[in-house]
Amino acid sequence: MAIIILTIKHVISISDFIDNIVILVGWVIILFLALVQLKENREDNQKAQKEEIKRSLEINAFKETNKARYELSNSLGSIYVFFLTLPSNLLDVYFKNPNVNKFNQTEIPMKIRLQIENVLKHLANFIVTIENNEIALIGFHHYRLFITFRIKDVIKKIDGFQSYSEHLTREKLSVEENFLHFKKHCDNICGNLLNIECWLHDYRIELMNSILKDIFEKKVPNRKGKDPKFKTLMELAIKEKVEKESIKRDKIRFKKK
Repeated sequence: MAIIILTIKHVISISDFIDNIVILVGWVIILFLALVQLKENREDNQKAQKEEIKRSLEINAFKETNKARYELSNSLGSIYVFFLTLPSNLLDVYFKNPNVNKFNQTEIPMKIRLQIENVLKHLANFIVTIENNEIALIGFHHYRLFITFRIKDVIKKIDGFQSYSEHLTREKLSVEENFLHFKKHCDNICGNLLNIECWLHDYRIELMNSILKDIFEKKVPNRKGKDPKFKTLMELAIKEKVEKESIKRDKIRFKKK
């Protein structure tokens, strides 16, 4: 405005006036571009900070969940070894030296109950850990459900075996047919437990690849079973099927209440 007044009063020339206007406009443009760049930098920084926080939460979720998964896997491994060695232990302890070792009818059910309690404790910790990190692990919810369902199923079988074992005697197990039936029960439970152990391994690989592959720019190979009938977690735990199973189980549970 001052430049215009000075021009009108012929204090400065028209050419000087135009030069000053050009300079002024130039500074306005520079200031505008600087503000735009500042805004873009701020938005980029906010995005980078948001991505960094997200990545940090995902990595922490993986660490905590993998620790809980490891502990659950160990508890399943413990009960697997128990059933795997139970038939041979009975033969070695109670039948080879019957006069030395007295058959204890309550010992097997008591040991089974302790094993079940240990698995349930670590299963609960596994579920709570995932729920505490749910926002980072929401895409893997159906895998967790599938594993939980299978563990609950095998625990029902173990409960049935526990009831069955309460009526066992040395005399009954001395009959070959009865002992083979006993061993078949143990083998069936071992097979179920081994499958779950494999699925927990698959869960770890899937979680690791999803969260860490961008950092390391590589993926851990998925498990490939030698026998096609033994499927991986990703092959079996189809999201839609797991959700239907969850609804079905909930209906059955509510009917029992």
